[in-house]
Amino acid sequence: MAAPFEIKVHDELIAEYQDSAYEVETNLFQAPASQGLKTDVFQTRLEYGYGIARDSEVGANIYLSNYNGVSYVNGGKISYMYIPTHDEEGLWHYGVKNEINYIKDVGGTETTFYEFTPILALQLQDWRFTINPSLDVTLNNNISAVFSPSAKVAYGLTHALDVGMEYYSDNLPNKSLYSVNQQPHTAYLVMDAKYGKSALNMGVGKGVTTNSDNWVIKLIASVSFD
Repeated sequence: MAAPFEIKVHDELIAEYQDSAYEVETNLFQAPASQGLKTDVFQTRLEYGYGIARDSEVGANIYLSNYNGVSYVNGGKISYMYIPTHDEEGLWHYGVKNEINYIKDVGGTETTFYEFTPILALQLQDWRFTINPSLDVTLNNNISAVFSPSAKVAYGLTHALDVGMEYYSDNLPNKSLYSVNQQPHTAYLVMDAKYGKSALNMGVGKGVTTNSDNWVIKLIASVSFD
């Protein structure tokens, strides 16, 4: 298995109406010995988003990687995110994201799939609980659907700095993954910092099952412009 190109729990951050937003994500992980790679894998995701309405954003991503001294283009996605409200003081927060992905992973497997991601969050004073119960539906010859939930618990140290934990169950289509122990599950300690319209997410993750990545380091930088 390989770490996803996007290791992110989606919340209500989208580009403002008629504004552009840019996001860069990088992660570094050690591939399983069975893949026979000589180096760790460095992955990059580049995203451009544009606010088409006060509650909607469209985006385009490209996936890149480098391992064994060679750089690759691994695909990309187009997306639409709907966030009906940006009430940071409210108790409940919600939205939805739709994506069409094409990925050629480190092992060379090509997958095209549609991802439907509900966004549900609860704000309790300095604590924020977010869940993304995503559903992935492959669009290849053999159509199948898998449940790929992720969740986040964050505590606000200040108005601009949070610390917390993220958890991912990345069940991209693989019919051999029947039991929980065979599925890739990864937990991360994370820190989020905000400055104006920009945000930074840093995390260190550890796989908790045998088919998970050993260690993963990730960094996501988001910048919004008028």
